[in-house]
Amino acid sequence: MDRRRSAPPLRHALMGLLAAGGFITPAVAQRTGENAVTSADDAFGTSVGNETIGLYSTDEVRGFSPVAAGNIRIDGLYMGGIVIGNQRIQSGSTVRVGLSAQGYAFPAPTGIVELSVRPVGTDPVLSSVLYAGQNQNGIDLDAQLPINKQLGIAAGISFNQYIDFPGGDQARYLDIGIAPAWRPREGTEVRAYFGLQDAPIDRSTPFTFVEGTELPPHLPNRFHGQRWAAWKNRFTTMGVFGHTSFDQWRLSGGLFRHVVDSERSYNTLYVNAHGDGSARYIVNIHPPRLTEQNAGEIRLSRQLDEGPRHHVVHLSARGGIRTGDFGGEAVVDFGPAIVGEVPPEFPEPDVVFGEETNDKARQYGGGIAYHGRWPGVGEFSVGIQKVRYKKTISPPGETEIVTRAEPWLWNSTLAVNVLKGVVAYASYTKGLEDSGVAPEIAVNRSEAPPALLTSQRDIGLRYAFGPMRLVVGAFDVRKPYFNLDPNLVYTQLGTVRHRGLEISLSGEPVKGLSLVTGAVLMKPRVTGQAVDLGLVGKMPVGQAERSATAYVDYVLPFFPDLSINLGIQHLGKRAGSVDNLLTVPGRTLVNAGGRYRFEIMKAPASLRLQVTNLFDDYAWNVTGGGGFRRVFPRRANLTLSVDF
Repeated sequence: MDRRRSAPPLRHALMGLLAAGGFITPAVAQRTGENAVTSADDAFGTSVGNETIGLYSTDEVRGFSPVAAGNIRIDGLYMGGIVIGNQRIQSGSTVRVGLSAQGYAFPAPTGIVELSVRPVGTDPVLSSVLYAGQNQNGIDLDAQLPINKQLGIAAGISFNQYIDFPGGDQARYLDIGIAPAWRPREGTEVRAYFGLQDAPIDRSTPFTFVEGTELPPHLPNRFHGQRWAAWKNRFTTMGVFGHTSFDQWRLSGGLFRHVVDSERSYNTLYVNAHGDGSARYIVNIHPPRLTEQNAGEIRLSRQLDEGPRHHVVHLSARGGIRTGDFGGEAVVDFGPAIVGEVPPEFPEPDVVFGEETNDKARQYGGGIAYHGRWPGVGEFSVGIQKVRYKKTISPPGETEIVTRAEPWLWNSTLAVNVLKGVVAYASYTKGLEDSGVAPEIAVNRSEAPPALLTSQRDIGLRYAFGPMRLVVGAFDVRKPYFNLDPNLVYTQLGTVRHRGLEISLSGEPVKGLSLVTGAVLMKPRVTGQAVDLGLVGKMPVGQAERSATAYVDYVLPFFPDLSINLGIQHLGKRAGSVDNLLTVPGRTLVNAGGRYRFEIMKAPASLRLQVTNLFDDYAWNVTGGGGFRRVFPRRANLTLSVDF
């Protein structure tokens, strides 16, 4: 049967438009098939389209940032701290820890986040996603455009408005992206991408910094920032990466660039907040800023086969540069305020910015690594790198401050098949990472400290039984601890050590039921002179000793076009201040929803209803620098996806 003749007029027209290269066979689902629960291999962190689940995320793994650690990868290649972010290009991400991170050459502590770029495929597809709800309204348009067997393009455009209902935060984003693919022969692929995100309005409510041992009152369900304090940002991201194989050699490489252009940026703060709500209301107004990141890697690999045993040797050169400015802000104190009451709309002040300080960090190096695999027996890898790091801080009219580090870094992993379906693993990794910046309340706000020498140890078991996968692992991550001292100077206060146990259970225990559940039992501790003197507490700010998640997606057997989903996220109590005298209670949030799969003019479609924070619990998030923001209240959102 000629499927072209059976296509309805609208779909036929769309397919004809997309099929400039002669491809007119309708494609399998693209956006309608996105489902983070059914896609996840474990509970450690999976992002698919606009859905994210798991214990960890791109921003936080085992209590630390993989972005700061330079652990972002694409096609296994080093991207430093660059995250594409633009969903017209990036289709998802996966957090790799423990055994799942052992296949990566030259890892660093804090886990690995593997990004994926939207595929081109062999058939033309036009996907539309419509959002309607209490926190997001807008549209995504994504296309797969195969031109011939060697060349194709993925491209998209979207406009979305985000609203914290009923709090009043507001942001508007226009995203554009294009990601061509070239496959001149088998074993060779080159991908490139270019993306632009324009955010003409990004307005948010204040951070609250608490003084004392009591939490501030609940914030009102109304906007309590300043309407004029709206960020205006533009994000530009681009890159090219690929690989080619010849005989038993493989050459791979990539170059990546990310630019953040902040024409306007503000931070609204309640500072010195007390339990009765009394505080001071401050707005930090920043001068225009440009932050640039560049990273890349070239790698040559040689595979040697010895009967059933496989050996691979990697030679790699990689590096990255990050430049940005800090300082020069205008700090406007609007006087006393009450947390929990809507502040007045103050007139936008005329300010004069001070001179800025330039911060430039450069890290590059080379290394050699070996990975051996014996099917049914186990795997072993070892790698060593020589890294050169240089940070230059250039204050206006003063002598440059230069810090350098040239450490040897190494890693080793071992995995052994001990029983049928049971794999035991262990690893050690040493790393060097760029540090974060001082928070807005710091005297030296936005300043970035020197590089940090870090280490990580892993040991655990993975057990596959039937359709289920169980992972139980222990970890120990150690890093220098930077935070605010009693004088509000962001500085090193000691060493932080996160030891813990992480558990993941995932799979399909019964037909149609997808389960992803996990937990982290962690003992985060700060040690050093500041702790010994009683200046800071033993617990790092914002780190919980326990967290757990459970996600379920169930296809109704009597109505297979309909599935229901449930997500439960628990976070234990945390220290809310450096001295540990303020405690943030634990919380458990419940999300629920469902998907209905159908067709629109024979095109696959999916309608999804999702309610987050189902029971409308009031809870606080707290950053590592001690800033408080409330968890979003209950929100309902509807998403319609169609693949033409």
